[in-house]
Amino acid sequence: MALSRSLALLFLCAVSVSSARADDVYTFIIKKQEEKASTHWTLSEWLKTRDRMALMDMWLALHSPSPYEFYLGGDLQAASRTIGSNYTAMRAQAGAYASIFGLGIEREFAPINQSIGQFNLRIFGYHDQSTNITLHGGVRTRTSPSAFRSAITGVSMTIYISRFFGVDGEWRHYFAAAPSESSTSFVGNRFEGGAFIDFKFLRLYGQYFQETDIERSGVLGGARIYF
Repeated sequence: MALSRSLALLFLCAVSVSSARADDVYTFIIKKQEEKASTHWTLSEWLKTRDRMALMDMWLALHSPSPYEFYLGGDLQAASRTIGSNYTAMRAQAGAYASIFGLGIEREFAPINQSIGQFNLRIFGYHDQSTNITLHGGVRTRTSPSAFRSAITGVSMTIYISRFFGVDGEWRHYFAAAPSESSTSFVGNRFEGGAFIDFKFLRLYGQYFQETDIERSGVLGGARIYF
């Protein structure tokens, strides 16, 4: 009786040990296969991954902002000078950006004929048609009523209140003019501020401006096309 119990106990121990070993072998085999599967490489999977990456690159190219931006614009000014004369004038503008760097030109016609060329550095924002802060520096050349040339610097800010509507402003400082026939140095500042509405690539804007070098102020309205 005691012998049969001992044999049964030994049999159960052997079965449990063999079962544990079988489980260990099974676990080892499964883990080994999982490790192989994780590093398994096939040509079909590589082609699928390549196509997926190409679609992702295409999506990013379509939805990422372009680093290049160009615009053309013009406005009509209705202003007055402190000496009591009222006048209207036209102004044309053009600009080009590559990422945060840009170049701009501006031409104002009679009675004050002057041209401005400047370098722009955007320190905040992706492009001109978004909320941004941009620094400016350049040269102003005037041919009438007094001929001279002077350096300029300034900063502009655009804030979008909604997707298609926003406000903007600019401060510009004029340094002393180079020697000219006039004894006036033409040192001063220009302030502009107003609002705009965007219709996709077309912007309509209106602004109030004041300039202290020749003491003039007024309003202007115009349009700008982006492409």
